[in-house]
Formats: sequence, structure tokens, C-alpha cells
Amino acid sequence: MPRLPKVHSLTRELKSKVANTLTARAFDKVAGRNGPVPDDGIAVFFGVGPENGYQLDQWRRPLESLARRRGVFLIADRADTGRYLLETFGLPIAFARGSGALELLVARHRVRAVLYVNQVEPNFRMMRFAEPLHIQLGHGESDKGGSVSNQHKAYDLTFVGGEAGLVRLAEALYDFDADQRIRLVGRPQLDYDYPGAPAWGDDGSIRVLYAPTWEGDRPSIRYSSVLTHGRTIIEALRADPRVRIVYRPHPRTGWVSAEHGAADLELRAVLQADGNRHLIDIGPYGWQWGFADACVTDVSAVAYDWLATRKPMVITRPATEVYLPSSRLLDSLPLLPVEEATDVTRRLLDGDSPALLGTLAEHYFGDTSPGASTRRFEEALEEAISQRAAEIAARASRS
Repeated sequence: MPRLPKVHSLTRELKSKVANTLTARAFDKVAGRNGPVPDDGIAVFFGVGPENGYQLDQWRRPLESLARRRGVFLIADRADTGRYLLETFGLPIAFARGSGALELLVARHRVRAVLYVNQVEPNFRMMRFAEPLHIQLGHGESDKGGSVSNQHKAYDLTFVGGEAGLVRLAEALYDFDADQRIRLVGRPQLDYDYPGAPAWGDDGSIRVLYAPTWEGDRPSIRYSSVLTHGRTIIEALRADPRVRIVYRPHPRTGWVSAEHGAADLELRAVLQADGNRHLIDIGPYGWQWGFADACVTDVSAVAYDWLATRKPMVITRPATEVYLPSSRLLDSLPLLPVEEATDVTRRLLDGDSPALLGTLAEHYFGDTSPGASTRRFEEALEEAISQRAAEIAARASRS
């Protein structure tokens, strides 16, 4: 039985590979629909499948803002991912299958910098090019185990939210000069308004976002509460007539574990039984920060995004043995264990000290006043690109 998820995953990957090979030529003909790839531009390399699109979508608004000042384009090496990018983003798409295509792309368009929103093996196909600046962005601030990787050493720079990110990497990695290799840029995503909120009237209800993460692909990152806390949390919130629930399951829930997928469907069915009172949210991300009054989530990037709102939050304690690092957020806020999940509403309504939440938000993101993160992100990027250009010019003058 333990082998079944792995077999299922390998079968899915094989089918995807075959389909992408068969449709590559057709997609190549339409890849330029969003416009030409700019010269001297900034590329975003996304070498994974469309099921991971939420990672890149986290950066859509900041990248579109950046594109008004500099040429920005996306690189896909799969037809299915390319189609997703064409439908989701307004940025130019470069379809580059294999190392040869990437080599031609970098040389022809004089790529200045490459941004990465995940830590996956395909990134290293792009990172072999020496002249472009390689910057790891990640797709969310988090103290999860996956937020620290020795792979960070391979990038020229890593952009993190605030002091917490710098400390996290500096304390975990060896032979890594955090002060030289890390830039603190806040969370640019917080500077934008997002569509998608339901048309709920101001009826005095308490809007609670329950946003559990997915089950992870290995035991050390199995932070999801869907299977463990989920039913109890939903029932406890439903029992309070003041509460309206926005249930937002992670888009990859059930991807590895059929049990988690079944648990998600069960939670949806429970909420649907209440008619239109609650919302099953599978749409865009971002509007929830301003719309909801409180949040229940797991050890995931959602918790840190919500922290910036300084509104009440409950974080679940994983029921299994996972990597739980010492972190200021997880050490400051009492985590909700399975056996106390019925107490979730009281914990939310009691709330944490606004002063504590403000201090934590500053530690993880720095200045979050409107526009501050976007300025820091774009200024850090421009400074790094200018410095690399100067290094290239100096080396050319010596040769």
C-alpha cells in the first residue's frame, strides 16, 4: 500500500511528459501571443507543471508592476505550463525546451537577471549561465522546512521579507555569507488590491478564513490540518451563528494523499449543506487579507501573509512528526493541537495582543506601509543588476 502514491505520481508524470512532447510544436506557434520577448530583460524561470502555478501567481502583481519599468518575461519549458501562463499572465512567454533553447534565448536577448519562485531541480538548467544575475524569490515567507535549503548557495542573491528570513538562513546554512547574499525586500504582494471577494453584506458577522496547506510530499513537511483538525474546526466555527467561513484549501490538496483529498471533499460538503452562508474559495488569492476578520491556518505562507494584516489568527499544530523550527512567530503564538481544535472560535475571538502582532510583522516583513515593499523589491533588483553590469564591463575592459 505505501507504494501506491509513488506509482500514481510516476504514472501521472509519464502521461504529462508524453502529452507535452506531442503538443510542444503546436504551443510553440502560439507562445508569442503575449508579445515579443524583450532584450536586456528580466526573466522568471518556471520549470514545473501548471499544478504549481500558485507559486508564480504569488508574484503576478509585483511582476506586472515591474514590467512597466523594465522588460519582464516568463520562461516555460513545458507546453501545459506555457498554456497556463498565457491564460493567467499578460507578460511575454519564452518557450524554451532543453538546454540548447535556453542557451539561444540567453544569448539572443541578453538576459540581465533570472528570478526563481521555487527550489526545484530544473532551475539548475537555467543557472548554468554565468552572466545573468540569479535571484531566488521563493513564493511565500514561511518557517517551514522547505524555506531553508543548501540550494540557496547556488543563487547570486536571495530576496526575503525581513530580518526573520535573514536569521533563518544564516543560522541554518554553513559557509554562507547571509549579509552579502540576502536582501530584505518585504512582501510586495501586500501593496495591491485583489479581485474575487464575495458580495457579502455588512451584517455584523465574523468572517473567518480557514486556509489549510497541502499534505506535502514527505513526512517532514506534512503540516496540513485538513485530515486531522479540519472537520472539528469547521464544525466549531459553524456552531457560532456569528461566523461565516471562507474555506480555502491549498490547490495541491490530495495531490499526494488520497485521504487528504477525501477529507477536503468532506469539508466542502459540510459547508455546502449551509447553503450560501459560507464560501468554498478556489479562486484568486489576496482579497482574503482585507475581507476576512480572522484566520485559521497551518504552518504555511498563509500564516505569514496574514500576520501582516495584524488581525487575529490561529495556527494549527501538526499532528505528526514534522520539522518545527524555533521561530519567533511559532514560539510567540500558541499553536492549536488536535485535542483542542474545538476551542478554535474562543481562541480567535480572544485574539492576540495587537502590539505583539505588530512586532512580529515588522520582524518578518519590515516596513509594510503602502508601497514600501514594492519600492524595496524594485530598488534591490535594480541595484543588483547595475552591479552585475559593472562587473561584466570591468572584466571586458581587462581582456
